[in-house]
Amino acid sequence: MPPPPSSQRIAEIHGLRGLALALVVVFHLFGNGRVSGGVDVFLALTGFLVTRSLVRRVAASELRLADHYGRTFLRLSAPTLVVLAGTAGLMVAVMPRAIWGSTLREIAASVTYVLNWEMIRSQLAYGAAGPSASPLQHFWSLAVQGQFLLVWPMVLMGVWWVARARLRVALAVVVALATVTSFVFAWRLGMADQQVAYFHTGARFWELGVGALLALGLDRLRPPGAARPVLAWVGLLLVASSGFVLDGAALFPGPWALWPVGGALLVVIGSGSAVRWGPQRLLAVRPLRFVADISFPLYLWHWPLLVAWLSWTYATRTTLLAAVVVLSASVVLAWLTHRYVEVPVTRLGPHSSGVGRLVAIPVVLSLVAGTTIAGAIVVERQDTAARAAAVAAAKTYAGCIGAAALDPATAGCEGPDRLLDASLGYQAPDGSSCWSNKERPVRFKVCTLGPSKGYSRRLLAIGDSHNHQLVPAYREIAERRGWRIDVASRAGCHWNARDRVGAPATTVELCREWKSRLATYLTEEQGIDAYLVIHSSQISVESRGDERPGEALSRGLAEAWASRPDPSVPVIAIQDSPIFEGSTTRFARVVQPCVDDAGLAARSACARDRDRVVRDDGSAGAVRLTSNAHRVDLTDYFCEPDTCSPVVGNLEVYQDGFHVSPLYAATLAPYLGDRIATILS
Repeated sequence: MPPPPSSQRIAEIHGLRGLALALVVVFHLFGNGRVSGGVDVFLALTGFLVTRSLVRRVAASELRLADHYGRTFLRLSAPTLVVLAGTAGLMVAVMPRAIWGSTLREIAASVTYVLNWEMIRSQLAYGAAGPSASPLQHFWSLAVQGQFLLVWPMVLMGVWWVARARLRVALAVVVALATVTSFVFAWRLGMADQQVAYFHTGARFWELGVGALLALGLDRLRPPGAARPVLAWVGLLLVASSGFVLDGAALFPGPWALWPVGGALLVVIGSGSAVRWGPQRLLAVRPLRFVADISFPLYLWHWPLLVAWLSWTYATRTTLLAAVVVLSASVVLAWLTHRYVEVPVTRLGPHSSGVGRLVAIPVVLSLVAGTTIAGAIVVERQDTAARAAAVAAAKTYAGCIGAAALDPATAGCEGPDRLLDASLGYQAPDGSSCWSNKERPVRFKVCTLGPSKGYSRRLLAIGDSHNHQLVPAYREIAERRGWRIDVASRAGCHWNARDRVGAPATTVELCREWKSRLATYLTEEQGIDAYLVIHSSQISVESRGDERPGEALSRGLAEAWASRPDPSVPVIAIQDSPIFEGSTTRFARVVQPCVDDAGLAARSACARDRDRVVRDDGSAGAVRLTSNAHRVDLTDYFCEPDTCSPVVGNLEVYQDGFHVSPLYAATLAPYLGDRIATILS
């Protein structure tokens, strides 16, 4: 049976756990979307501490599962429920109505420790905060920890029952096999689907497993006294530096996670040294001890507060002021939660039996989960009904609303007497089958609209989110004309031979990979009658020599189009829709209130000069440089001769200032279809 660790070693490990979770918070607030290795360290230390404690108690026949589970999950669940209640209040007070349903489902998943699986199910990426980000996405690590704490005592008891005298050896074999299997699984799954690997319990177990292995073998590891502080300092440096050196969201929990996890293990191995120049004094300083004490509630509070702040201020990224305000509020709430929730819970005496807690906790968590699931169903039904009403009204007045209001041929057509709700949410209209977003590795996705057989024309629509926003129009064109329109879209990426500038290096690299797969697809596919291309006019690409930005964009497009396998297949470039507001924040803060206040009068009250919102997207210059290339400009179906408005024909034009709403996009179908048909005739 391993001896209990020294008080100094426990203090150092406690300080390291606090430092790890503090790094997570700091990187979330100040790291501009970067992900530290703090959670990976936290999981490894959890595996170490839990395994060492359980092995000692199992070997001494002191483990009572009812009491253990009751205490463990009461300690975890009490502060968790407080934070979830606060998050629900923030959701109602300041967060967008569009995320209420998903947030309520995530609350239910959080209290039942399955949020990581909910994030996999809903394809929620883990990344930087924003006003529409999930306020609970950081709870995924608590879910993985909870699943481990639920299963691990039973595994240990099972191994003890089979091999009592050889408990540590048998357990080491079991843990080693499971850890290696999990490591290989994480490596392979990360190459196949990085987002799923990031949250998958099986891919994360190896981090817990290496901690468990260290717990089983620590007493046999006796590095020389002088080497221990060196190991600890090296480990601390690895833990602190991982977030600066590595992109955790893209690389963890694959082999690169050994950087922070290995660092944590080195700190543990080197801990307990009596040498004065070791890191124990740093890990024991009063500020770090305070952070360590409140680290768990600090980790829980900081993210929902950050998302709430961004929603309240309509900001799209964290400023220094926001980070300081959110950090200060998080520290205060974390201290209050620690002082008045965590500490009292750990002091519950014998009168609160293990069996009583074991029964009460699942009942309370089930009630919370059931209530929030019921609330999510109500919210989602309301949203579905509102969307159905908007779609029904659009069908009733089809041909008289949206772009049709700017068609001289429809003059005198009677539309509704109210502004139709077009806010259906910017989403993939046909699921994710033709939309490549943030997944790693890149997937080249293509979906088919219209008939898959017996079609008279086959078109391939290529571009970024501004291509994807036209899916409602593409679908209607395909169905009415008997065409097959395949759609391939990638967020922030379009068919251009030049790399985008101003984007993160990772984004550029992924876009380059997507374009490579596009080239392969074009080579392999036969029978395409035309390429439809469109992209955001807000982007810029690499310039060469003395090229102006507009020239670089046009030449990059022309170079890409010239690489198509068959030059006889025409390229049809669609001019980008007017950019009424290039910032989601400004649109929500300035334009949307104007529309809400003015209603139908917003057509004139909220209008802007046409020259201000119509931008050069480089397509005109690219068409001039490319043989068999054509251009379709639908600007006159967005704008009057001198002005453009966010409301046209009783419909809101924009979803966020630079993406067209799905209902408005559908009204463009007759005009876009006619232009394409003329070119192909």
